[in-house]
Amino acid sequence: MFSVEKSIEIESPPGEVFSFLDDPRNHVKITPSLIQVSDIETLSNGGKRAKYRYKLAGVELVGRVEDVDRSPGKRLVQDLSGAIDGTISYDLRQNGGTVVHYEAEYRLPDTVVDTVLAPVAKAYNEREAEATVENLKAFLES
Repeated sequence: MFSVEKSIEIESPPGEVFSFLDDPRNHVKITPSLIQVSDIETLSNGGKRAKYRYKLAGVELVGRVEDVDRSPGKRLVQDLSGAIDGTISYDLRQNGGTVVHYEAEYRLPDTVVDTVLAPVAKAYNEREAEATVENLKAFLES
């Protein structure tokens, strides 16, 4: 199981940050190794479910992502299933702009862990998380 946490302050109000994150297509814009999000469905709670394609160390991984906890302007939790199993959480806190706390906990397929040593995979995912929050900030502040 891998886990990563990152926080960043963005000069946008929490509602705007949440609205951006609430559209699964926007995650392709900010997550470097996320190749595609497709077949987006809107759930009865207003959340989304979609298919994803992600490329890690030359291996393409596919699965589903589904919003399992959402509080507009405050929190979005997504469940990953398929090639990557786990959870991604975005907690938003007003602080002039918005402090975004990103937390991910997930399991990678054995084929990836066997291909890429676990410390290399951990470092890769740390960089991916850092790039994701930095890209979110850059996109919302431009």
